[in-house]
Amino acid sequence: MESISQTECGLVGRMIRIFYAPGETFESLARKRSTADWLVPAILSVVVATTAAVLVLSFTTEFNQEIMQQRMQNMSAEEREVVEQHQIQGIMQISTLIVTPIMLFILIFIFAAFCLLMGKLLGGLLSYGQVLAIVAYTGLIAIPQQVIKTLLISAKKTPMVQMGLGLFLSEEALQSFSGRLLSLIDPFIIWSVVITGLGLSIVGQLDRRKAYAGVGVITLIWLSLASALGSIGQSFGSGG
Repeated sequence: MESISQTECGLVGRMIRIFYAPGETFESLARKRSTADWLVPAILSVVVATTAAVLVLSFTTEFNQEIMQQRMQNMSAEEREVVEQHQIQGIMQISTLIVTPIMLFILIFIFAAFCLLMGKLLGGLLSYGQVLAIVAYTGLIAIPQQVIKTLLISAKKTPMVQMGLGLFLSEEALQSFSGRLLSLIDPFIIWSVVITGLGLSIVGQLDRRKAYAGVGVITLIWLSLASALGSIGQSFGSGG
């Protein structure tokens, strides 16, 4: 029975199993791995994320234009027109179609490096290729997240939708660092932490509780940096 399951669990099988039997995916990965194990899931996740961003681009653009109008009170009419036409529409379209997928790939590589470092510190027997595959497979969890978020944005016609702890916060609280951080924590993030920790524990022969804790700490730091960057961007925007 074991040999049959090993034969049947190919790349597609591993990607599908990540949603309902992730242990089988990572056990198969521990036995055999190829470049496709990180490249194909990563490409699929990036394509879905970029497509979702394109689908809600009109709502994002309109929302940002409203914010920009409030921040350009001291600008002349000509300056406002230039900013609206070039900064908002042009840059957003370019960044969505080009910069977004590039940045997502870079973030995958960086997050995998952090997980590898954590795994090594905990005594795990891991290579960067293995961790990159684990992170890429776990990234597939973001696909249903993107689908649900895109549907919510389309229904509410605003990019400011909450799927996690941000649901319990006021609009004013969401503008703070802690509010931004809490708004980033949703069931899919927790799911991803569990799946990544499971993968590291199986492939790297780590204690499962330590792996969960380690990934949780890395994710919290990761989200804190995202929240801090968002706060800095808002302060610069309001200051301009």
